[in-house]
Amino acid sequence: MGPAPTIHDPMMPSPTFLIFLTVFIDLIGFGIVLPLLPSYAAAFHVSDTAIGILVASFSLMQFLLAHWWGRLSDRVGRRPVLLVGLTGSALSYLLFALAGNFWVLLLSRMVAGGMGATINVAQAYLADVTAPERRARAMGLIGAAFGLGFVVGPAIGGVSSGLGNAAPGLVASGLTMVNLILTWRWLPESRPAVPAEGPAPVPVHWTRFLLAFSAVAFSTLAFTVLYVVFPLQVERVLGFDRHHSAYLFVLIGVVSAAIQGGLIGRLVPRFGERLLMASGGALMALGLALLPAAFAAPGRLGLLLAALVIVAAGSAMVGPSAAAYVSRVAPSDEQGRALGLLQSVGAVARIAGPVTAGLVAGHAGAGVAFLVASGAAGAASLSAVFGREA
Repeated sequence: MGPAPTIHDPMMPSPTFLIFLTVFIDLIGFGIVLPLLPSYAAAFHVSDTAIGILVASFSLMQFLLAHWWGRLSDRVGRRPVLLVGLTGSALSYLLFALAGNFWVLLLSRMVAGGMGATINVAQAYLADVTAPERRARAMGLIGAAFGLGFVVGPAIGGVSSGLGNAAPGLVASGLTMVNLILTWRWLPESRPAVPAEGPAPVPVHWTRFLLAFSAVAFSTLAFTVLYVVFPLQVERVLGFDRHHSAYLFVLIGVVSAAIQGGLIGRLVPRFGERLLMASGGALMALGLALLPAAFAAPGRLGLLLAALVIVAAGSAMVGPSAAAYVSRVAPSDEQGRALGLLQSVGAVARIAGPVTAGLVAGHAGAGVAFLVASGAAGAASLSAVFGREA
């Protein structure tokens, strides 16, 4: 891979900016592909349940490997793990572009999930270079990169899908390769490698992070209904095509980026991570509960947009607050492992969520699926209110 640039090189941009740029470009590729998955899978004449499994496969692989990638980054450094993850992501998007049947499409998502080490390792990177009192803002920057990726990514996906089914995947793969080159060339290492010899430190027990884990699990479970049921409802009820459906995800990204990039760093020091997790879950519950009414008649587009804004705002409050909480509680030499566990918790929810949403929508209707998701978001809020501090 070549020697890593020194983190003290005055000729380089700041590490915080570089890691933000790395995550942002990576999430553009993710945002290109994700909104198109249900429609692409439906073209292979599979069931709603199969579509749920397709979406969940990404998170299954993250659940299996995210904490391992995080622990590895604690020992060998963040930079090499990020480079491996970006290489795998580029390959996964190429498979997506070339998928001629449902099974290749499924394989592309499994590769993407298995190699998708970027987020939690990037969070650990920022924890390495950021003082504890400023970590909520740093975690908010990761969330803002995610949100902006969902602004730019779905827009590119919507436009490029008009050039053929392979075009979005090829664009995502190309962007990720550019990201890989930029990361290899410019991103410095944030921590020295830890020798493998000697006794391993006793890890902090996962129950110290339970409050944040519960909030992330339930809120993520709730949000996944937007990946599976929502795009199909937009097409079936409102008559939107892929191009126009993608722009609804742009709205979600704009709201998320505004809150996580601008507000979360100010709100957490004032109100604390716990209150923001509780408030975010409550907002998500409200927004998701409005969706059945928004789809009840084609003319209620305004209510639909309002519901999406509320859901996006709530979700944007939960994620960075939970990551800041975990980063604050975890020792400095366990940031990668602890944040990897947090990502694994979210991955479990993203496994169960799409499958559950697909099953509920298939048997009881989309409206019931949205209400079940609303209940899960309410549980996220309650877990933050009544959970015990570490």
